[in-house]
Amino acid sequence: AGEVADGVHLHPIADRGYIERHAIPTIAEGARRAGRDPAGVDMIKPLMTIVGDTDEEIADGRDRARASVAFYASTPNYAFVLDEAGFEGTTSRIREKQKAGELAAMTAEITDEHLATFCVESSWDGLAAALIDEYGATASRLVLYNAGSDTPDRFDRYGDVARTVSNRTSS
Repeated sequence: AGEVADGVHLHPIADRGYIERHAIPTIAEGARRAGRDPAGVDMIKPLMTIVGDTDEEIADGRDRARASVAFYASTPNYAFVLDEAGFEGTTSRIREKQKAGELAAMTAEITDEHLATFCVESSWDGLAAALIDEYGATASRLVLYNAGSDTPDRFDRYGDVARTVSNRTSS
């Protein structure tokens, strides 16, 4: 991708450590091999957020995020990412529950530590700063994965966050 692409759309389960250890060096190597500046290859990071101003909103966001992370973690091809992030065996445990049709048990396998690794959690007022802190050095674009799945008010709030992130990173 570094040799020919304008950008790379990463996976939502690619945590910052994976990006730093694998994606950036590999893409940079390809760019250098082709005589390109690695900085010219956009890193596009879709990510899940857990956001709210009340304990209830945060708890609801965690529940939704657990379900999403469990869905991705059930895929054998992503097991190495979870294992490397310190969650060895998560995929096999989730797959056992998936095969048994135990969807709630799949989600229950996702701990708060999983969420802290694969999601960004914050209040609305702090979300832009949290996104920049987590991915400002590794991604040139962020895709707020769950921004369109909520109420119009929440969609507008995500828009405000996106504008803030864009303004802070472009100056």
